[in-house]
Amino acid sequence: MQEAKGGAAQTKVAPWPVTVMLALLLPACTALASNASAQPQGPDQPEQTEGRTDALVEELGRALGMTPAEIEALGLSPAEMRRLLAGFTEETVVVGSRAQPRSTTESAVPVDVLSATDLVSQGTGDLKDQLRTIIPSFSANTQPISGVSTVVRPAMLRNLAPDHTLVLVNGKRRHRSSIVDWHGGNGVAFGSQGPDISAIPAIALRQVEVLRDGAAAQYGSDAIAGVLNFQLKDASAGGSVELNTGMYRTGDGESTQFAGNIGLPLGAGGFANLSLEYGNANMTDRSAPRRDAVALIAAGNTHVPSDHPQAWGDPDVDDDLKAFGNFGYTLPAGVQMYAHTSYARKKVSYGVFFRNPNTRLGVFSIDRGRTLLVGDVLAASGMGSANCPTVAVTDHVPDPVALRQVADDPNCFTFQELFP
Repeated sequence: MQEAKGGAAQTKVAPWPVTVMLALLLPACTALASNASAQPQGPDQPEQTEGRTDALVEELGRALGMTPAEIEALGLSPAEMRRLLAGFTEETVVVGSRAQPRSTTESAVPVDVLSATDLVSQGTGDLKDQLRTIIPSFSANTQPISGVSTVVRPAMLRNLAPDHTLVLVNGKRRHRSSIVDWHGGNGVAFGSQGPDISAIPAIALRQVEVLRDGAAAQYGSDAIAGVLNFQLKDASAGGSVELNTGMYRTGDGESTQFAGNIGLPLGAGGFANLSLEYGNANMTDRSAPRRDAVALIAAGNTHVPSDHPQAWGDPDVDDDLKAFGNFGYTLPAGVQMYAHTSYARKKVSYGVFFRNPNTRLGVFSIDRGRTLLVGDVLAASGMGSANCPTVAVTDHVPDPVALRQVADDPNCFTFQELFP
């Protein structure tokens, strides 16, 4: 398996504006400095500044936007500086840089970091739907009657093909799905074969890193649109449970989804983090009556089930099971071992386009439904002609007398004899 390498980047975001923080900090620092100067120094009492390092001063200066000299002037002890640094949130990303750690605001490329809370708060259990409501330029449209693209919806970043976005799990390339898109998307996805992001349970994720820029020079040609890096949870304790259910109307689109995550210790220096998601979703029906279906029913064709035979809406999804496991162990020598595994399955039932049995172009008619396509067996064999009658079609219904003549003549053929 090929590993995508990149440098780590860090960002520290103050929980309140720096100006307000300094206003609260300076009086306290003045009092601390006064107390420190008033206390007598003895041989048994350590210096207040003992153990202070330049690294702490520089790190606090970067967090507060101050120079090292200004930090030194505050007279803070190392312990006090560490307490101040603890009030800052650190985010680490591993995409988009080969250089030393840098903040996302200083990065030359746009990198978004989404937490597990960001995903859960979207109100949907499907990972693609969660991402498209958060990530700019990410799209994953619903494909109601688009063949296999209904099963694996094509996800596109920056309106490029699904296989132009590099998908990583814990920094490792995710394998492609078995589906080759044909009808999905807006034509961009035709012939593409990207990974199935929806096979990843959202509850298994610690954070998602999104590089919204071309990164082919760094990662390869599958990163033309950008990079999605899914970081799995690695806790060795605790867990969470989610239950999502809903519907559009009575008996229409009812869905239920259950998800759970648990962290377990793996010996003295390891973890096993397990996630499971299971759900079902009924189809939605937004179809409308078709004029040709109404005409066929009125003519007595009992093979047309209803006047709106073409399904239009979300497919029916049964037994949608997703499982993920993330494992790690640190040996006494400091060697780290890691692995992650996944399993997914689901059964999808979806509709197809309605094929009119009398006027379907290229099959039943070649003149836009004015007459049926009738085959002359003798003419095709070079043995003359059977003089097959012309079967006119009026309002999608063929002439019954001419159609009977074709059916009774063994040298004449029409597909209506096979598909009523």
